[in-house]
Amino acid sequence: MGEQTKKYLIATACNQKYENFLISDWLKSLKENVDLKGIDILVMDYGLSAEACNILRKEGVIVRKAEQISGLVNNTRFIELSEFLKSNPQYEQVILCDSGDIIFQSDISMLFEIESEKIRAVCEAISPNMDILVNDKVIENVTNIKNFLRGKKLINVGLAFYPTIVFLEMCRNIFSLLKDPNVWGAETILINYFAYKNGFYELDQKYNFIPTTSTLKYMIKDGKFYLSNGDIIPVVHNAGGKKMWRAIDDFGYGYGHNRPRPMVVFFLRTFYKSLSLFRKFLRMFEKP
Repeated sequence: MGEQTKKYLIATACNQKYENFLISDWLKSLKENVDLKGIDILVMDYGLSAEACNILRKEGVIVRKAEQISGLVNNTRFIELSEFLKSNPQYEQVILCDSGDIIFQSDISMLFEIESEKIRAVCEAISPNMDILVNDKVIENVTNIKNFLRGKKLINVGLAFYPTIVFLEMCRNIFSLLKDPNVWGAETILINYFAYKNGFYELDQKYNFIPTTSTLKYMIKDGKFYLSNGDIIPVVHNAGGKKMWRAIDDFGYGYGHNRPRPMVVFFLRTFYKSLSLFRKFLRMFEKP
């Protein structure tokens, strides 16, 4: 018998609000730019229309009706994916990423093979203070977790690579600490805690490029994002939670999209840096 072919998975979760972007931008950019040989695509259905599900299936996408629906999709998608992976042990590696604010502009499939025993993700160069969103009503033992993460760069979990065995272990260990699955940002703190405790490999910023927090200089030409040296940016992530905090207007894949909002970037970076300095100042007066 020949050597068994490795199987990888790119997974996301989506609802009807973002289904047009999922199909026209996320999926289209993924299929046009990423080498999908040996890679399956999974969309966890959190309320997609029947039409969207049909289109996805015709495109060869696995569509799984979500069962883990008690809480924000940002949190519950991890448990939903872990249940899928338990039933589908053929996948050695998995990407879990956002679906409503990410486009792919060049291949990332080779990252499945780099440091493949570890979580691989991008750290935000200008770190938002996400830990202010959670307290002991949201996460068990949160004070110790916050103290452990103090001073560490924030890993952005909107796109990350996981060995399946590590992903399943992570979900078992950290999501048992989640008391309130309805709180935005909770999964970020928990995954950062697990990754720093167990080790991870930091990817270059260009593999999850976030205009508001990246220090890389970039430009937009004909709807495409490039580094200042002319190299195309593999993954662009217009993060921000709400539309008003996103760095790019009319974000999408292709000509006619993507208008930068420099004042939003300036405000958010100033806010993040000021808050970090203020908190460092307060800690000077904390009792040892």
